Amino acid sequence: MPGAPSGFLGKLSAERPMLATGVLALGMTALCILGARSSPAPADSGLLSRLVLSVIVALCIPIALAAFAPQKLWFRILFLAVTLVLGALLSAMLFGAFGSAPTIPGVPPLIVGTGLGFFLFLTALAPLVRSALRLGLLAPIIAVLGAAGAMGYLALEGILFSPLSAGGLTIALAGGICIGVGVGADYAQLFAKGLAPRAAAAAAGHAALAPAAFTILAAAAYAMIVTLEFNYGAVDWRIFLGVVAAALFTSATVLVGATAALALMRPSEQIAVDENHRRQRFFVSWRPFRRRLPVTTASAASVIVGVLVIIAAFEVGIRDAMSLAMFLALILVASGAAFVSVRTSFLIVVILFASTVFAGYVFAITGLTLPSLSERFAALTLAAIALSQLTLSWRNAGDIWRNARDIAQNAMCDGLRRFLIALGVGAATLIAVAHAFEWEAGVATAGYFAVVAAIGQILAPVMMVALSAQSQRI
Repeated sequence: MPGAPSGFLGKLSAERPMLATGVLALGMTALCILGARSSPAPADSGLLSRLVLSVIVALCIPIALAAFAPQKLWFRILFLAVTLVLGALLSAMLFGAFGSAPTIPGVPPLIVGTGLGFFLFLTALAPLVRSALRLGLLAPIIAVLGAAGAMGYLALEGILFSPLSAGGLTIALAGGICIGVGVGADYAQLFAKGLAPRAAAAAAGHAALAPAAFTILAAAAYAMIVTLEFNYGAVDWRIFLGVVAAALFTSATVLVGATAALALMRPSEQIAVDENHRRQRFFVSWRPFRRRLPVTTASAASVIVGVLVIIAAFEVGIRDAMSLAMFLALILVASGAAFVSVRTSFLIVVILFASTVFAGYVFAITGLTLPSLSERFAALTLAAIALSQLTLSWRNAGDIWRNARDIAQNAMCDGLRRFLIALGVGAATLIAVAHAFEWEAGVATAGYFAVVAAIGQILAPVMMVALSAQSQRI
């Protein structure tokens, strides 16, 4: 029987699931209640209810529906078409297309449209993401519980309505959901390799420690850079600790809760069958990209990307270049500390820098206005978390006995579904939090995040092949 490291936290969550989850749930609930009762602002409780309702409509319901989409193509197309028609009718009704628009308390048409769009996105990718969504189904609900505790802490500190709270909670929520879905994805892989269910849950929880640590450190980098800008070169430690605490509470709650839920589940062999079929389908679909991306082509493309980055930077400039350089340096340190890999840290920073420059160029030539510094760095933090799903898989796929294209193929097989889920979750979370906090720039920030992350996804496989080949020559 194969083995995998489980660690203290993974074993605790898998072997004592009710105890570990109960303690964290009780702590987050108590913290939320204390924050609501001690806060002098009556708007705090309304903010919590708006956030919970927005996340349920924009994230929880779409993930639950997409997780159980039919597997066969024609049934999935029919399911998608029926849902699209019903969603379009509901959206038209909410916008008043059939007379007076009905009002759903706390749920504006924007949130309904976000939920519908997120569902369509996940359903279109169902063959790739279905198993991870099914096994990580409770992740958004558990993340809401962690975010509620974080909001209680922010309310106790009197900084719930600070300029960074919306961005910090978005990073915490999106990062927490990605951690929970990642636990489900790792569980499917380990169970398919032959691990016992509880051992697979413990090992999946242990594997999620690195992404959780990176989420917390990335949130710390965001808080430090933005508070330095807002506080005239000095870190506002109260806000900094509030953002870090939000990421810590949410990440820890989701990691333990998702692991405990899988440990209590009685899996069937269908999980292993679905995982093996997914890998086979991916290898077949990736074959054309593999043929067109030999090492020489990837190396040449990487050089061309570098030249284009320089040209784009000279053409439109780099907004807040010093702040961006400091942020990338902090992300480099954060990824190095979390993933214990210089190559992985370098890859994240290079892709993130190139994507940022190209996104600035896209916004400039299309005449769109870039978000402000705080919104832009919130989007870049989410993009770093999404890209870490790919680069961590690339680190794990590294092997001196494999060629560069094999390493990139295995990395994309494991990391692409995590990245795509993170892309959709990040955009939907930004819009949900924007509605809850009445954060007007949140929707524009979601668009900027989507552009940066999409460019990063295009660059990632090329740079994986090129860097893998260079590493093997050293």
